[in-house]
Amino acid sequence: MRWRSNARNHETTGAREQLGWFSTLFAMGLVFHYSDSQPLAILPVLAACLPAVIFPGSMVAAGLVIAAGATVAALNLPAAANHLVLSLLVALALGTAALWAVAVRSRGTGFAERWLDAGRGPVGLVLLVVYLFTVFDKLNTDYFTPATSCGGELLSQLIWLNGLGDVVPGPAVGQFVAVATVVIEAAILVLLAVPRLRYHGVLLGVAFHSILALASFYDFATVVFAVYVLLVPTEAFTGPGSTTAPRRLGLTGFAAHVLLSVVSSTADSPTSPVGLPWHTLLVLTWFVAVGPYMYALLRSYRVALRAGIGSPAWNLRPVLLAVPLLAMLNGLTPYLGLKTVANYSMFSNLRTEEGTTNHLLPGVTALEVAGYQRDTVAVMGLEFPEHAGDTTALPYQARWMSEDPPVRIPWLELRRAVLGWQGAGIDGIRIAYLHDGPPRVTDDAIADPVLSAPLPWWQRHLLAFRAVDSGWGPGACRW
Repeated sequence: MRWRSNARNHETTGAREQLGWFSTLFAMGLVFHYSDSQPLAILPVLAACLPAVIFPGSMVAAGLVIAAGATVAALNLPAAANHLVLSLLVALALGTAALWAVAVRSRGTGFAERWLDAGRGPVGLVLLVVYLFTVFDKLNTDYFTPATSCGGELLSQLIWLNGLGDVVPGPAVGQFVAVATVVIEAAILVLLAVPRLRYHGVLLGVAFHSILALASFYDFATVVFAVYVLLVPTEAFTGPGSTTAPRRLGLTGFAAHVLLSVVSSTADSPTSPVGLPWHTLLVLTWFVAVGPYMYALLRSYRVALRAGIGSPAWNLRPVLLAVPLLAMLNGLTPYLGLKTVANYSMFSNLRTEEGTTNHLLPGVTALEVAGYQRDTVAVMGLEFPEHAGDTTALPYQARWMSEDPPVRIPWLELRRAVLGWQGAGIDGIRIAYLHDGPPRVTDDAIADPVLSAPLPWWQRHLLAFRAVDSGWGPGACRW
């Protein structure tokens, strides 16, 4: 990273470079969200993200990509993945910090420096909250049971996606992975929270999330890495060295990844012409895109620490704590009975429905303030008309629809799904279900006055639920 003369202007602390590195990785993370699942829909978000990648020092480009992150996440609610929920919360935290930086002008400091100073604390707290609940939610009996644990399930996914065969890890291996995951995530949480230990937290986090990237979680890893950038001392961005080499290599990997994602989406086989699975090539190009940035970051962080520059302390302003508190409330929603999706509990095996829980901490269901998870319905059968096309590719596809019937879900989730199908203009959906009485069958769900009864906006767009039980079993790993 470049030395910059202190006589140049009032923004010579490295704040602009630091925010530029953040916006570059944040932009890549949004693009990786689509390359992982919807590569042919990548163009709109790519257009919003490219300015931040090409002009990393531009505050306008940074603002654009942050707004894009919030927009993409909001459009995926109420069933957004964890990295999109994190993106939304980070965007909200940085947005409020930007307003603070504009309102509080001080002589001798520029906007980038004030923005970073105000935003680092709330953004860091948001990340700590996410780590807190990813650990806490896993403290349940099903997660530590080899037959049902998402730890073993994700290890199997990693092996399968990378063409290593249909190897099913033994019970001992699956249980070791489950325990190791909780221990590592808890260690990252503690190390990041303590400024003098933060370097080790970033180092462990980079290693841990790089391994998870092999299981298709490179989009989550990239958003987390972007937040790591903001937790590093700003002085690390003004030290000796050049950003040219890692930047050029990173952008080359990024371009190759985007190209491969489009090509692989049209391929007839999961295996590429070079003999490796397309997924493995996508992960390798992800490493080339992100790896140089994280290596340079860790190296410069280490140099700064050796020079006596400590990690930034938690400089928290009460007015900017609203978003971290929102993040905390979102993490509590399964225990409050409000929702079981988009609250950091994915792949945790957590169950809080019907007044019972598998959590190891007794009494967590006493926090329940809403009864949505107690009122359930068993969906015995679900048939879409031929004109609906491929239901797995449509926006109203709910996660529980992929499970074997009978699928038991909260009654609110079924009603929310029906209204989603109604909004998509799909009629003639046949549903057989059991709820508060004898079995019922409706030949057109969106015309059924009970199933299609209106719901408040916030219930439709903010609440979503996983299956409580299905043919997969109650303790199955669900995302």
